[in-house]
Amino acid sequence: MSELAKAYFEQVNKGKKFEFQFNPESYSISKSADWSENKSDHILDSPLLEWKGGKSMKLDMTIMFDTYEEDSDVRKKTMPIEELTMVYDETHGPPHLYFHWDDYLKVRDGHKVTWVMTSFNTTYKMFSASGVPVRAEMKVSLTEIADEDTQKARIRLQSPDHEKAYRVQPGDTLQAIANEAYDDPTLWRPIASANNIEDPRNLEPGQVLRVPRIR
Repeated sequence: MSELAKAYFEQVNKGKKFEFQFNPESYSISKSADWSENKSDHILDSPLLEWKGGKSMKLDMTIMFDTYEEDSDVRKKTMPIEELTMVYDETHGPPHLYFHWDDYLKVRDGHKVTWVMTSFNTTYKMFSASGVPVRAEMKVSLTEIADEDTQKARIRLQSPDHEKAYRVQPGDTLQAIANEAYDDPTLWRPIASANNIEDPRNLEPGQVLRVPRIR
């Protein structure tokens, strides 16, 4: 029989593990998408929907802690998890985390999901004769965090038949953007036209461009 795999959070880039005393009975993952109704007049049974973007994934679970047999304070086990919502000196913010059980939670093409703990709720359910808590139930919620480059790496933005948005980076040219979007640097003119760009050499870093679909 294989050894029981223990669930834990792992601090990104540090490798520090925060093991659970007991594996959770279950966990849930949720994600929603932002669709907007086209408000223009229409003669259909329902309005057309326009894609506005995705929202961050959510991870929720309940973790149990019990030190009754040890006759010790259960808060020594709950506090390291609770502190994952607090500022760490080296990052100037709460740590970024992976969740691991049988494997890391991943999305398409094997990209590990990075999380931040956004809330916890600890309920102490048993106490020693002296009033020290010895059993706790902790509900935790985590939210996916990913920067722009990470998201670009894991989504497929190369389909030329869908309009996209692109944030200009220092040194970008319309030819380079066209090459990324359409695999053809000579197709920069549709991008210039969609954004009323008269001088293709004058792009402002941070500017968000419409990258129109082409057929």
